[in-house]
Amino acid sequence: MYSISKNRSWILLSVILAIGALLRFYHLDTYSIFFDEKSTMVVSQGIVLEGANQKAVFTQPSFTPSDFWEPKSVADYYEAMTRSDIGNSPFYYLLLHLWMDVFGLSDFSARALSVVFSLLIIGLTFLFARRFFSVNTALIAAAIVAIEPFFIAYSHQARNYSLTFFLALLSTYFLLRIVEDEQDITRKRRNYGPYAGYLIASFLCPLSHFLTVSVFLAQGIYVLFFLKARKWLPLAVTVVLAMSGICWWLVYGGGQWTLHSLDHQAKEYRRVAELMPYDNPYGIILPATLGNVFVKSLPIFSDLLIFANGLADALSGKKNLIVSLFVGFSITGLYHFRGFRALSLTVRSLLLAALSIGPVFYYSESKAQFVVLSVAVLLLSFLPRIHRKASERKKRRLWLLYIMATVPTLFLILFAFKSGHTYGLTQRYSGFSFPYVICWIGLLLQYVGRMKLPEFRVLIGIVLLMQAGFVGIRLTEFYGDRSVKYGYFAEPRDPNPYYAAAQRIQLLYQPGDTVFYGAPPIRIFNEMDRTFLPYSVQDAQLTNLYLPKDAAYVQVMDTIRIDKIILKQKVTGDLLELADLTDKRY
Repeated sequence: MYSISKNRSWILLSVILAIGALLRFYHLDTYSIFFDEKSTMVVSQGIVLEGANQKAVFTQPSFTPSDFWEPKSVADYYEAMTRSDIGNSPFYYLLLHLWMDVFGLSDFSARALSVVFSLLIIGLTFLFARRFFSVNTALIAAAIVAIEPFFIAYSHQARNYSLTFFLALLSTYFLLRIVEDEQDITRKRRNYGPYAGYLIASFLCPLSHFLTVSVFLAQGIYVLFFLKARKWLPLAVTVVLAMSGICWWLVYGGGQWTLHSLDHQAKEYRRVAELMPYDNPYGIILPATLGNVFVKSLPIFSDLLIFANGLADALSGKKNLIVSLFVGFSITGLYHFRGFRALSLTVRSLLLAALSIGPVFYYSESKAQFVVLSVAVLLLSFLPRIHRKASERKKRRLWLLYIMATVPTLFLILFAFKSGHTYGLTQRYSGFSFPYVICWIGLLLQYVGRMKLPEFRVLIGIVLLMQAGFVGIRLTEFYGDRSVKYGYFAEPRDPNPYYAAAQRIQLLYQPGDTVFYGAPPIRIFNEMDRTFLPYSVQDAQLTNLYLPKDAAYVQVMDTIRIDKIILKQKVTGDLLELADLTDKRY
């Protein structure tokens, strides 16, 4: 296959990064922040959602933004993370706090940090694939990361996911360099650069998200099989040092209540799964039966492959599925059948078209998706061939891809059975696998480019274009905020009502006026949520985030008009509605 020159590869990578940036910045702050992002916004400022560490503010008859923005201590930041995000992600919150000190506190700036790390994932995937496979694989992989709906979706959230995916990939990149350096018998001196890189990345990983433990589990499996035991000591010391940060955090830092909170959540989700799986505050949570776990985990695996994205959700009907899989295995058999190759190109093309496209007249629904599934079976059949033809070193690298692609999701499946519920079976918790699967796809597409049967290349090309159309539909749904899969919402959210209310307060407020915030009754789901008031102060907190820190606006809580933010004018006595939060507390 044609190899791209070094200079040209950097030019193409720049184009890919530009496309990735456009896709990620598009509509970045069009829709309001939702509950998890609300936690992010307040925690990053050392504030507990619902005000547990702001008693002096909300027990007054009235308060001002300057009261709200009283300087916070380190203990406040610890308490904010413990109560509002179970002590998870301290490194992310530290970065975000510093980021917003520079770029300002807004939805756009908070989400832009996720965009930055999402773009870094594109670049790091390129470097990973180029070093361990080829420049062609690297460019294909980077291009797929740039348009992958999963990465685009999580770049639009003021949450830790983009940072965590980047650090997890960086950790594995340095680990593979360590293993391969130790395997190099010609190397006379140990290179400690990869050890330092691995130490830093692995130190920060669990401080960005606890579930990076599944990444370390996968790395451990790889090291167990591919690094000789006598070479383990330097790596073991590095791992111990890397884990010291999270151990300190859980014992002495803001994560002291984390294990208690996780245990409480596990019991609560199990209770909900058993008693009210469809009618609860957390979404659909099912008991962890074999059938439920299979149904919940199948889309996680299929969506890792961009050419199979959405198939598990779109395909229905057992007969349709059986026929589609039969067609997939049949065209795979044709490709490997030597007698088929002896036929003329015209005959081969007609037979292949009839076999692969003909069943659309049988499928009762999702016709195009079933055709895509059949060809996906053919594509996956090339993996064993790629593996067999690889050198011994490349085979070890391929094993890393297999392990990193599957272990994080298998970890979630085992955890689901242990905990008795399916709550954690979601793509964002196994998203660490994406870069490695995408490298697979890069290798597969290169194999397709070398295929000697042009009719199969044409078929695969047509089907990949069809799937690109489906991916485009998924992105269109996401940008329209109608993607439960990627954006969690079936109906578009309004722009952030708290930001809009803050803008109107700054525009309309006159000395002597009073701002009233709706204070609905608070619902306690966890002891960590308990505060000193019987009503919620979220609306006041989230509006004050966007107000000047030194402002003297008089503000009070209103337990009567619980869905309104109102400005009462002193001169006229008029009540101006600044926001109606009915069905807008996303």
